[in-house]
Amino acid sequence: MFLREYWYVACASSQLGDAPRAVRVLDRDIVVFRGDGRRPRALADRCCHRGVKLSLGRVTRGELACGYHGWRYGGGGECVHIPSLAGGRRIPERCGVPAFPCAELDGYVWVWLGEGHGGAPPPAPGIDGFAAHRWDQGSVELGCSSIKGLENNLDWCHPAFAHPWTHWQFYTALFRGLREELLELRPTLDGMTLRGPVREDGGATGQRSLQTLLSFKLPDRVEVRSLGGPSRRIVLHFVPTAPDRCRLEWMSARALPFGARVRFRQEEPAILRQDRLLLESAELACAEQGALREHHVESDAPALLLRRILESAARGEWEQRRASLPERRVIRVTA
Repeated sequence: MFLREYWYVACASSQLGDAPRAVRVLDRDIVVFRGDGRRPRALADRCCHRGVKLSLGRVTRGELACGYHGWRYGGGGECVHIPSLAGGRRIPERCGVPAFPCAELDGYVWVWLGEGHGGAPPPAPGIDGFAAHRWDQGSVELGCSSIKGLENNLDWCHPAFAHPWTHWQFYTALFRGLREELLELRPTLDGMTLRGPVREDGGATGQRSLQTLLSFKLPDRVEVRSLGGPSRRIVLHFVPTAPDRCRLEWMSARALPFGARVRFRQEEPAILRQDRLLLESAELACAEQGALREHHVESDAPALLLRRILESAARGEWEQRRASLPERRVIRVTA
C-alpha cells in the first residue's frame, strides 16, 4: 500500500555532493545527482543500454554518465551522448530512462513518484519554521514497515518502557510512577494530531503546564513539539522502501542557535536504536506468523486512526472520511 501522489525524501542535501547517489523510494531504485546549476535531478537507476546502475557512474558537465560504456543522460532522462557511436551515427530514437520531479528544500532533496497530476506536481512540502532552528540530521535503515515506524512515534505510552535512560518519560515514570492522563486526538486535513496532557475541556492540566504535541502528516511525517516550555522539535520521515522496510530520515532542532544550519550525523542515536530493535522484532513476528491478531486498548486509538488515514488516502477518500469523524476525541491513558 504505497501512497504515490506525494513528495518523499530522497536524501539529505548535505549527502548529495559531486557523485551520484543511489536511493530507494517506495518500490523504485533511483539515482539522484546534481545537474546543471547544481540542481538535483532524479532518474531511474539503470542504464537503458545494459541495465547497469547509473549510480555507479559519474557526473560530467551536469550530465550523468554510465560507468560501463559512458552513455550520458540529461536531467530529463534523455540519452544525450553515446561515446561508441561512429561519426554521423545518431542516438537511437526514444533512448533514455524515466525521470522524476525533484526539488531541494529545507535540508532535503525530495522526489515525486506520482502519476495522477498529469502536469507538474504540487510544490514540495518543506518543513514549517525550518529557518528558525539549527538542526542535527541523520538517516537510519529500518527492517520494518513505515507504518510501524509511524505508529511507534504516535504511541504515547511506550517511552517509559522502551527508552530507559534516553527519554524524559522514562525518568518521569522512574521518579513519580505512572499516572493517568488525558490526551486529545484530532483528525486534520492531511493527517492527525495528538496533544497532552489535557483537561476534559482541552486546556493544559493544572499540575503540569508543559504539553507535547505529536502530529502526523501524509504520507510519512511525524513531528514532536513541546508546548508551554523549553522549545523541542523533532521531524521524522519514514520513507517506505519495501512493504517490510523503510528509511528513517530524522531531524532534531538543537537547543543553542549556533553552528551550521544543518549538521549531518552518521551515528545512530541511542533512542532510535532502542525503537529500531523493537520494531524489527515486531516485523519478524508478523512475517513468521502471518496474519497476527492484535489486541487493542484505548491508548491504541492514535495507531488505529493512523491506519484509517493511510487506508483512506490510498483510495483517495481521506477527505470524505475525515468529515465523518468526531472533530475531537479525549482518550484516557496511564503513562
